[in-house]
Amino acid sequence: MTDESKAEDLFFEADNLIDDNKIKEAKEVLLDLLNEYPDYGRAHNHLGWLYSVKFNNHTKAKKHLELALKFSPDYQGVYANYAYLLLEMNKYDELINFGKKYADKGVADAGTIYNKMAQAFELKGEYLEAHKYYKLAVKGAINNQFMEELYASINRLKSKMNIFQKLSLINKI
Repeated sequence: MTDESKAEDLFFEADNLIDDNKIKEAKEVLLDLLNEYPDYGRAHNHLGWLYSVKFNNHTKAKKHLELALKFSPDYQGVYANYAYLLLEMNKYDELINFGKKYADKGVADAGTIYNKMAQAFELKGEYLEAHKYYKLAVKGAINNQFMEELYASINRLKSKMNIFQKLSLINKI
């Protein structure tokens, strides 16, 4: 068995454990995998996601997701996971810069990245920029439920705007 094949087998074992909600076991398999293959980016992504979502350890999550970006820059899922994490950590400017760097590169899900950027701008109180990025997210969306969420976000955002901000949206049409 080749090293690559062994690494993939361990990765898929961990992935199946996650699917079966055997989180601790999945974490151990991922840690073993990374101990032997420290540059296996997809394992860093899954471990980063586990630390973020299941263990609420943002510091470790960020470290592993950044390693996933470094070692597996073509792995699409890591971009969304990293954007979600940055928003959750209130790192709005870092998220916006990350999104500007990767959203249009064709490797990330642009709709998701733009949505997270829009949320960051909204939370910063920069409603016109948020509106711009929600609209960009709509252009990249192909899922009806996601589209409905985006339109709900746009409506929520408009309710936060003052009259002058709303008028400036009309003038852009």
